[in-house]
Amino acid sequence: MGTRLAHGPRSRTAAILTGLAVLLGLLTALTSPAQADDSNHPGAPTVIAVTDTTVTVSWTAPTGPIDVVHYQALKNESVVGTTTGTTFTYTGLVPSRRYALSAVAVASNGGRWASNAITVTTTGTTPSMPAKPVVMGVFTEKGSHERGFHAKELVTGGSAAKLTHLTYAYGTVTNGQCGIGDHNAALNRSFTAGNSVSGQADTANQPLRGYLNQLRELKARYPNLKLLWSFGGPEQTGSWTGARQNPAAFAASCAQLLNDPRWAGLFDGLDLAMEFPICPSKGTCDLGAAAAVTPLTRELRSALGSSKLLTVTLGRKAGKSTYGRADLPGAAAHIDWYNVKAFDYYHPHDTLWSHATAPQAPLVNWEVYDEGRHVSHDIWNLTERGIHPNKVVLGIPTHAWGWKGITSRPWPNEYNATGPANGASGPGLDDYRAIKPRCAPTGELGKGAIAVCGTEFWTYDTPATITHKAAYMKQNGMGGAFLSNLRGDTAGGELLTAVTSALTP
Repeated sequence: MGTRLAHGPRSRTAAILTGLAVLLGLLTALTSPAQADDSNHPGAPTVIAVTDTTVTVSWTAPTGPIDVVHYQALKNESVVGTTTGTTFTYTGLVPSRRYALSAVAVASNGGRWASNAITVTTTGTTPSMPAKPVVMGVFTEKGSHERGFHAKELVTGGSAAKLTHLTYAYGTVTNGQCGIGDHNAALNRSFTAGNSVSGQADTANQPLRGYLNQLRELKARYPNLKLLWSFGGPEQTGSWTGARQNPAAFAASCAQLLNDPRWAGLFDGLDLAMEFPICPSKGTCDLGAAAAVTPLTRELRSALGSSKLLTVTLGRKAGKSTYGRADLPGAAAHIDWYNVKAFDYYHPHDTLWSHATAPQAPLVNWEVYDEGRHVSHDIWNLTERGIHPNKVVLGIPTHAWGWKGITSRPWPNEYNATGPANGASGPGLDDYRAIKPRCAPTGELGKGAIAVCGTEFWTYDTPATITHKAAYMKQNGMGGAFLSNLRGDTAGGELLTAVTSALTP
């Protein structure tokens, strides 16, 4: 489906699209006689054998007068191998997954001629969710202290006892090196007896204060809690190209920082928080994180060794096309899992949606013009590329997006809006803990919660929508879930409790 036209009535949009389709059909009819010869294309693949993890296909060679050098085998539109023959075996697939397979004839003059694609589903059953799924939360360095949120609240509210992993975000990626984000917050900030994990006030002469000391105190109370340090984040999308210039040096700097003697033994692993740039499927573009993910994870695994955890957090801003240009299956061989930020699909800062409301993290398609902006689309996009479902951990938002000045549209639960609502974290943005009491849920779209209160529309996840997503995670054998920011949950950890309850075997 083409790009949604800016928020006009659906009937008007449909009429325009229909008109474009008719025009396209006329143009195709006018040009088709000159393009009718398909003899240079290979025939569509036919299946020879299918197993849980492999598919073997063959195709017929072109009958046209082209000099074929070799064939490229494509899986879900990505090249995964080459052959000089007309038979190919796809390996490393996931049981009970659907794949689109095709072949491209590459000629000696550089010409490429593609076959039609076929869809094949591997045998077997979907892998089971791990017996002990990941239940992780992100503790952000930026803004937590100023908002009155401290690591101690994870203790008093009971959240720390429910977490299997906690990620500290974000360190920097600067000049190809890992670095501390806010030195004062991480190392020097003093905590009182009332807001420190230990209940003891920091002193001026102690060797380590700040969040790192609070995390050390937290781990002393919960020794089974695994801590990871995350580097990158939404504000550092342009940093990965520099790191890719010397992956080994980058990895060495990260390992050295992770194991600094001042906090040696604190961190059990490292996370790369990678926001991919928006790039077209073809053409020149600095792929940034998309090009860096495999070389960086390969070198990090070598530098950290097998005993440390290594994860990658995937930002979704780029959509499917740039995911496709990143070697995520290759990087998966070096990491423990991917954290998928399956939220922020719609928000009031999106140009197309600044004046029309939508659910920020729908589990399934919520309307005909959704265009793949939903959780299940992204998860299948990853697992169909050969990434094992156990290595996919689903992100649950603890923040809410809101619009103001809403007026009804002709379709249920959809509204026009004048722009972003007022939020404590910025225009249109607030925490779940703040929004729920003043704008409670009124319905769902695509199994994502929405809330209408007066002239405002807010969208966020709730215990009910988490239950939907947990069922999906179990059904698809995923590795677990993480909360986007522990600060956004209620003081008693309402969302985290819903995650742990729903994922309990």
